[in-house]
Amino acid sequence: MQILYGVEISGNAMGEVITAVINSLKIPKDMQDYGMKLVDLVQEHIAELDAFIVEYAKEWDLERMAVLDKIILRQALVEMLYVEDVPIKVIIVEAVQIATKYSTDDSGGFINGILNSFAQDRQMLGRQN
Repeated sequence: MQILYGVEISGNAMGEVITAVINSLKIPKDMQDYGMKLVDLVQEHIAELDAFIVEYAKEWDLERMAVLDKIILRQALVEMLYVEDVPIKVIIVEAVQIATKYSTDDSGGFINGILNSFAQDRQMLGRQN
């Protein structure tokens, strides 16, 4: 999340942001690898992810959304779509917790609504792993 946020707000190259974030955090190698997998997937599918966000965030323009909310949604959606070994409910709960802790007062409910609707429409909620 920090890498995607850094790229979004700074306009710096991905490599610069990755180096800065990894050097500032003490994250185990396996978590770094998983995080980089998500970053790569988000970058690869960003147009598709943003289209889903616009579709499910009724009456909200992507440009009006809090930057962190967009990043949390992109990351959660990419996990839901392309990482099959994480239960959907876990993805949603973690996204809501992150939004509640780091974004606006309304972000948790906003993100929960979008992700739950997306998962229900695609009949993903039964996926355990």
